[in-house]
Amino acid sequence: MRFWQRAFFSILILFIFCFYSSIFLVASFFYRTNLNNERNRSFGEAYFIAASLKKEILESYHSGRGLNGGKRYSFNAYVNYYRNRNIYLALWQNDAYIAGSVPWVILPQDDTAPDKQTAAVTEYKSKKYMRIVSVFECGADRFTLIYAHDLQDFTSEHRRLFRFLMGSGAAVTMLLAAGLYFILRRLSKPIENLDQATGRISAGDYSMRLPVQGKDELAALAGHFNTMADEIKTKIKELRLIAEQKQGFIDNLAHELRTPLTTIGGYAEYLKNANIYEDDRLSSIDYIISEAKRMEEMTDKLLDLALLRNNVLTLKEVNLPELLHAVSEKMRPRLLEKQLQLEVASEAAVVYGDRILLESLLNNLLDNAVKASKEKSRICLSACSEKEHPVITIRDFGKGIPPECMAKLTEPFYRIDKSRSRSEGGAGIGLALCRQIAELHKAQLIFSSAPEKGTTVKIVFTTS
Repeated sequence: MRFWQRAFFSILILFIFCFYSSIFLVASFFYRTNLNNERNRSFGEAYFIAASLKKEILESYHSGRGLNGGKRYSFNAYVNYYRNRNIYLALWQNDAYIAGSVPWVILPQDDTAPDKQTAAVTEYKSKKYMRIVSVFECGADRFTLIYAHDLQDFTSEHRRLFRFLMGSGAAVTMLLAAGLYFILRRLSKPIENLDQATGRISAGDYSMRLPVQGKDELAALAGHFNTMADEIKTKIKELRLIAEQKQGFIDNLAHELRTPLTTIGGYAEYLKNANIYEDDRLSSIDYIISEAKRMEEMTDKLLDLALLRNNVLTLKEVNLPELLHAVSEKMRPRLLEKQLQLEVASEAAVVYGDRILLESLLNNLLDNAVKASKEKSRICLSACSEKEHPVITIRDFGKGIPPECMAKLTEPFYRIDKSRSRSEGGAGIGLALCRQIAELHKAQLIFSSAPEKGTTVKIVFTTS
């Protein structure tokens, strides 16, 4: 059973129980009140009749007319008058029954007059009577008057009232049931939508969103759900991208390792099985050493990447002119090989960071600039301040980078020209390492390039 159905039946049953209990209590209260009023009225009327009879009987005694004539005549007049109002009377003198119209079923069965004044409701064949017994004395005689009021009209009126209340209760219950059904279905609709949405999201449909209507708690819940769904979708995209990058990293690593291993294995087999001259042997050994060094360099950079991911730097003041001079001196042999001119200029004095990592960052970027430059070209290495932030710029005038390759420059193992990178010993890890070092220094790497016009790399430090 659904939530709204349980709520519907629970509220409806509780309402019916409370409502009809209230009807029963109200009807019982009115019945008891009206019955008490009827008893008081009957007492008053019975007292009036008894007092009138006593007065007339005493007058008959004093006038000497005789008791029977006057007594019976007066009493029969009362009997006939009150019979039309469904009130019945009976009279005893001492223990002798004189006259009356009270149904025999509510008279004393032994024909003996009651000796006490009483009031009670007597029922016979589904008919109720209010029976009042009044006792009075006239001289030496004791008279007993029984007053019996037929309560049929009273009980009929009570039944009509009870039926009216029950019928009204049934109509109110149906109206409540219809209104309750409409309200609960309307209130539970957002919950059903939420249930459907969570089901679709759990099935992999992360585009599902809920309509936000109103400003109540359910609208707030729908808004939070949509925000959660957006975050889940974003995280799923990020996880998929990370998974693709990891898979690409593993594929590229396997490919990069296969090439030098194949070369080393091939030359080792050649040295073992072939009869070769000394020059060929030395050449084969040089190839093996070269590929081993390339694997060693690639392993070192991968270790550097792994260490940098969870490293927290202690930033210290680094003198920029000294840093640029040290880097240019280390790059001198590489520059001489291609007869390149390195122009160094520094307008900024200091930057905060790790000197060794900053040297590694600049060495990698300068090494890429050397590889991309043509012989007898030039490279510019400078430092300045832009908007109060230190900026280091490396600019070459070489081959440049195609626009479609700009977005993937800092991905591990990504190379624009794979054949050139292999021939010069690169594995496509340098720029990934550069990006990691820049992030640790809260700096940005900004690349701008044009094919055959050169590339400019800016390292913008956000902390000065």
